[in-house]
Amino acid sequence: MMKFFKAFAAENIKLKHSGIHTTAFILAAIPFLISTGVSIYSYFTEKAEATEPVYIFFDTYDLQTTPFINLFYPLIIIVTAVRITQLEHKNNTWQLIETQPVKRAVLLNAKFLKAYQICIYSILIFMLGIVISATFTHLISPKTEMYILDIQWPFLLKKTVSLSLGTGFLLAIIYAVSVRFSNLFVSIIIGVGSLLVAPILSTFDLLPKWFPTIVLDRSLKASSDLGYWLTYNEYLSIIATVIILFIITFWYVFKNKKWLSNKKTILINYAAPALLLFGLFLYVNHPTQMIQSNETVIKGSVPENSMISTIYLLDGTMNDTLQTIEVKDHRFHKVIKDDLPLKKYRLAWWSDKGEVQASVLFSKNDVVEIQFPDKTKNQSFKILGTRLAENSLNVELGGDVGYIKKLADEGSEDNAELIIILLKNSYKKDLKTVNKFNTSDNFVIRDDYTEIIKNELYYKYNLIWMQYKDALARSNQKNEYKDKSIQDVLNIDFKPNENFIAKAENTEYYRFKIYELLSKDTSDGDILTKYRNGLGNLKNPTLQTQLAKIILEDKLPNVNDLNEINRYEELFLPLIKDQRTHTYYSKFINDKKRLTTGSEAFSFDAITVTNQPKTLENYKRKFVVLDFWASWCGPCIYQADYFEKHAIEYNKRGDVVFISLSVDQKENAWRKKVKLNDKNVVQLFAKNQKALNDFYRLNSIPRFIVIDPEGKIINSNFPFPDDSNFKVMLDQILPKK
Repeated sequence: MMKFFKAFAAENIKLKHSGIHTTAFILAAIPFLISTGVSIYSYFTEKAEATEPVYIFFDTYDLQTTPFINLFYPLIIIVTAVRITQLEHKNNTWQLIETQPVKRAVLLNAKFLKAYQICIYSILIFMLGIVISATFTHLISPKTEMYILDIQWPFLLKKTVSLSLGTGFLLAIIYAVSVRFSNLFVSIIIGVGSLLVAPILSTFDLLPKWFPTIVLDRSLKASSDLGYWLTYNEYLSIIATVIILFIITFWYVFKNKKWLSNKKTILINYAAPALLLFGLFLYVNHPTQMIQSNETVIKGSVPENSMISTIYLLDGTMNDTLQTIEVKDHRFHKVIKDDLPLKKYRLAWWSDKGEVQASVLFSKNDVVEIQFPDKTKNQSFKILGTRLAENSLNVELGGDVGYIKKLADEGSEDNAELIIILLKNSYKKDLKTVNKFNTSDNFVIRDDYTEIIKNELYYKYNLIWMQYKDALARSNQKNEYKDKSIQDVLNIDFKPNENFIAKAENTEYYRFKIYELLSKDTSDGDILTKYRNGLGNLKNPTLQTQLAKIILEDKLPNVNDLNEINRYEELFLPLIKDQRTHTYYSKFINDKKRLTTGSEAFSFDAITVTNQPKTLENYKRKFVVLDFWASWCGPCIYQADYFEKHAIEYNKRGDVVFISLSVDQKENAWRKKVKLNDKNVVQLFAKNQKALNDFYRLNSIPRFIVIDPEGKIINSNFPFPDDSNFKVMLDQILPKK
C-alpha cells in the first residue's frame, strides 16, 4: 500500500507543470461562465417580474447540466486520460518506469487513479460553479419573494457522488486504449467516436443501455425512483471499471513475459476475479419486474403549499368517479376492495391551476404511489409503485402509422410492397422499444401489460392492412394481396387474445372490431344503420357495450344537428347494458343536445379588468366568438395571438365581438397574465366557473364557441384560431357585407 501511495505522489510531481489539471478545470468552469452570461443578459433584457415562484438554484442547475454532461465533461475525461498516458509515450518512459522498484500493476493503476482524481476535482468545480452562478443570479434578480435561492446541498452531494462513480466506465476505456496504443489519434478517435456514435445508434434503436456514455449521462440526470442514493447505472460503472482495469493490468504486467508459466498465479490474481466481476456485471444489468402486492392501494403525499384536498379515481374514458381519496395532513392512503381489471384509469384533482388529470395504469393487487410536482424539490409528477415501469413508458408507439395510413388510403397497388415493409419495420420497432424499456432502477414492464401492448399493436396494424386491402379490392378484386393476412405481412406467428385485450378496454381493438363488423355488411343502409346492425349481431353484451361507447365517443362530438344526435341516442344507447355506463352516456347525449346549433347559450357572469360586471346579455345583437382559457394553460397562451389577429380583422365589421373568458381559479393569476394593452379582444374573468364548466363540458381548454346575436349557439366546438378552418367557417357564419 505504501508503494502505491508513493507512486501516486510521484504522479502528482510529474503532472505539476503539464497543464492537464488546468485544461480540465477550465472545461469544467465553462458552463458556469455560460450561465453567468445568460443571467447578465436576462438582467438587461427581461423587465417583467415573475408571477410564479422562481427557484434559482434548480434553474441554474438545469441550465448548466446539459452542456456539461453532453460535451465538456466527456471531453475532460478523454483529454485527461489521453494526455496522462501520452506523456509516457511521448517521452518513451513506459519502459523506464518499469525498471523502478514498484510493481507494474501499481504504476498503471496509480496513473489511472490520478486521472480519476482530476475528473472528480472537475466535478467539484462544476458543482461549485452552480452555487456561485445561482448566488450571482439571485443577487441581480428583483428583490421580491418570488425569486428563491435555496441551495440544496444534499442534492449536490448526491449528484457529485453519482457522477463520480459513473465516470469510471468511460474513463477506464479511454485510459486502457491510450495505454495500449501509443498513437494519439487512436485514443482520440475512440473517445470522440463514442460521443458521436451514441446518438446515431440511438436513432436506429441500437444503443445498449450499458453503453459508457449512456451510463455517464444517466449517472447525473437519472435519480432512483425508489429513493436510493445510487441507480443501477453507477453499479454498472463500478463493476465495468474494475473489469477493464483487470484486463489492461494483465496485459501490461505480462506484455513482455511468458505468462503461460504462471498459470496458477494468473488464474487467482486476474482470471477468476475478472470472470466473477463479469458475471456480476451481467447480473446487475439484467432487468427485473415489480411484484404485485396483496392489496390494491393508492397512496402518496402532496406538497405542503398545495391546495389538493381530494383526489378522484376516474374511469379511463368516462368522467365517472370510481373512488374518492381524501387527503389528510398532506398524505393519503386508500385501500380499494373492487376487483379492477388491468387498464388505464385517470386521476383527477384540483390545484391552483384548476382541474388536473393524469393517466394511470394498474389492476387488482397493485400499489399506486403518486409523486406530485414540487418545484421546491425540482420534482415532477410521476406514478410510482408496482406499475412503475408501465406508467413511466412515455414513448410514442406506432410513430410511423400516420404516414403508412396515408399511403394505404391512396389505395394504390404500387404502394403495396412499401406499405408491407413499413408495417413490418414499425411493428418490430414498437416491440423492441417496449422490450428494451427500463427505469432508472432497471425495472421493466411486466408480462401482462406487454401482452396487452402486443395485442394492441397487432390490431392497430391489422386495421390499416384491412382498410388497404378493401381499398385495393374496390379497384381490382383479383389483386395479389387479397388473401395476405396481417401475420403474413408482419412475418409473425401470433394469435391475438381477444378476451384479454377486451378486458383492458383497448380502443385500438374496439376500432378494429367496429371496422370488421362494418366490412361484413354489404347492405345499402347508411353508416349508422350498418354500425347498429353489426353491434346488434354480437353475442357478447360486454363487447357490445364497449363498441357502442367507442362510436359515441368518436363520432358524437363532431355532430351539431339535433336530429342526428337523437338518432345516435336511439340506435346506440340501448346497446349499453351496464347501468353505470348507460347513465353516463345518457347524460353525455343530453349535454350534447344542449350544445347543438340553435340551443340557448348559457350566460357567463364575469368582470372586466376594471371590475365592471358583464354577462352575455351585454353583447346581444352581435356575434360572439368566445375563448375559454386560463393563465396556466400553455396551448391557450399560444392560441391567444392568433385569436387577437382575427379580432383585429373582424372588429372592422362592427357586428362581431371576440371575448377571452378566463376560468382561472385565482383572479390575481388572470390579472397578472391578461393583456392590458389588447384593445381588440374583450378580456373577462368568469365568476360562475362551475356552472360554465357543467354546461359547456369544459373538460379541456382552450375551447372556442360561436354564439349568434340572439344568444343561440352556432358552434360549441369551433376550430382553434391557428387552424385555417377558423376563418373559413367564421366567414360562412357571418352575413355578407
